[in-house]
Amino acid sequence: MEYQRNGDGQMILFIYGASGAAVEIYDLAERVNALSHRYSKIYLIDDFEEETQYYGTDRVHFSSCERIAKEAFEFIIAVGEPSARDLLLKRIEEKGYQLATLIDPSAMISPTAKIAAGCIVNAQSIVSSNVIMEKNCFLGFHVVVGHDAHLKRNTVVCPMATVGGGSTVGENTFIGLNSSMKERVNLGNNVFVGMGSMVFRSVEDGDTVLGNPARVTKGNAEHKVFRK
Repeated sequence: MEYQRNGDGQMILFIYGASGAAVEIYDLAERVNALSHRYSKIYLIDDFEEETQYYGTDRVHFSSCERIAKEAFEFIIAVGEPSARDLLLKRIEEKGYQLATLIDPSAMISPTAKIAAGCIVNAQSIVSSNVIMEKNCFLGFHVVVGHDAHLKRNTVVCPMATVGGGSTVGENTFIGLNSSMKERVNLGNNVFVGMGSMVFRSVEDGDTVLGNPARVTKGNAEHKVFRK
């Protein structure tokens, strides 16, 4: 397979992952690219499956990138497990590869928000005034991030969830479907908020919380959200 950058300066986008989240991000990338025309080709990367056609594009291995000049492509990480996002981010950074940022055209982004490289903001999401999103955060559909909130590296916020204004979400933390955080609530690192939870108080590093009001149910020593 040949990987070439167009003469007009368009880049290649590699989506790291080939699961359900990855095909959603592929669709997002296509929507973004329809307006920006930044990418000449969009590939899915999966090191556990053979290189073949998948979801209307080519599924390739991570090592394929070594055939291309580093300045000719970008990466976006399309997995919903924060610890896996962290692992893949480190792998990309160790190679010196560039990160893309994908923001759906329908998202509402404050001009004062700061969104770092590698972040994903999906359709109909709102990122309000003075928000800071550190590298490699992932917002699902219809997420609301209130003013002055701070999302640290590898945060994953699932669809329909709300992060209250002035709150902090720690590294590698996962906020489940349709969950809400009160304003000025802090979540530590490696926290798991179960779906439908209402978080009124700050949560310590490594805790799993669930319910309304959200209560600590157990620790998260493995730092895993999705378990077999």
